[in-house]
Amino acid sequence: MMRSGLRKAVTTAAGVAAMALAGLAATPATAAASAPSAGAEAPRVSASGFWACTVPAGKTYTDTDRRYRGNCNPSGYGTSYYVVDPADGIWACTVPSGFTYDDTDRRYRGACNPQGYGTAYRLREPRTGIWACTIPSGFSYTDTDRRYRGPCNPEGYGTSYLLVG
Repeated sequence: MMRSGLRKAVTTAAGVAAMALAGLAATPATAAASAPSAGAEAPRVSASGFWACTVPAGKTYTDTDRRYRGNCNPSGYGTSYYVVDPADGIWACTVPSGFTYDDTDRRYRGACNPQGYGTAYRLREPRTGIWACTIPSGFSYTDTDRRYRGPCNPEGYGTSYLLVG
């Protein structure tokens, strides 16, 4: 009777350990696919990407990781970036060419700067009828909206433009 109980306990423990290890193995892929982005109020757009030590031209990044003697600098502190393709509606740490933005999120030690203040931008593909914080090449505007600590400048006055083009 005692052997049967012991066998049952060992089998259960082994099963739980196997499930836990399987869950841990799946975690990096899941975490990388849903890297943190700023701005809880905006609709979340999934951006799959990869971690790299630099951001290639035409791409942007949505998260940073700073480590001592990590992959990006074996002799000191180095920063790696979660690189993604720019897309309408994602929160990103830079505004790539061909895009504008309609909102900002500035945080201390947030996704865009692990050491100090960093600003994230909600990317928008330029088109007629949207409010944007910049006027992209090939576009003009028909109206403006200037606000203190509004969507285009979390620290001071910023102007939004109603795009036409």
